[in-house]
Amino acid sequence: MNVLMPILVILVAGGIVALVVTLAVRVRRSEARSVQERTAAVRLAQERGWSYQQTTQGVVDRLCGMAPLPVSGRSLRAMHYITGEFRGRGFCCFQYATGTVGVHDGPGRNRPTYWTVFTVTAPGPGPELVVRRPQPLDGMTGRGRLVRFGVPDFDEAFRVITDDESFARNALTGGVVPFLTTDPRAVKDAPLRLHHDELLTWRRGRLSPRDLDERLDYLCDVLDRIPPQVWSAA
Repeated sequence: MNVLMPILVILVAGGIVALVVTLAVRVRRSEARSVQERTAAVRLAQERGWSYQQTTQGVVDRLCGMAPLPVSGRSLRAMHYITGEFRGRGFCCFQYATGTVGVHDGPGRNRPTYWTVFTVTAPGPGPELVVRRPQPLDGMTGRGRLVRFGVPDFDEAFRVITDDESFARNALTGGVVPFLTTDPRAVKDAPLRLHHDELLTWRRGRLSPRDLDERLDYLCDVLDRIPPQVWSAA
């Protein structure tokens, strides 16, 4: 036993060191991939004549009210803010971080969570409307605000949350409900939020050029399926 104990200590210590090194290598590789993807996204934006700002302060305050952004906030910092026109509609996308950024951003520490947010300008303003996958506390947080459409596949897969049920039914019943039920982008958990005159979606992760066309096309496809008269009546 006296001989085995030092050996076990050495093995455990060696395992811990190996784990720390492995995590550090993974973090560095992830950071390198993120830098490459951001560079490619910026290059794509420039090629298409879109506007790019590395950081903005307060520009995204208008979108507060729902995660990943806070319920309210001032002078929020957004990164890699891109604006332009896509399929005849104004849009913006940006990277946003929740959690502590800076000294805690390292292996085994409280690293921040990064989100990429996309918005497309709607034909007009509308009441706050959210379409997303079910969450555990929906029965409590959405009480009195959940709208069910009587379409089993849709009602099972999505939660529609709004204070204006009439608008939600007029906007979604005709073309959006069947579209979201069958479109693979929606099935992959791409939430929707109508906030004033902007339709948003978001995902966890840093900005990637692969996202730009796919996510913006998704938002435009949803808007194309909302009847035009809905906006004039809102």
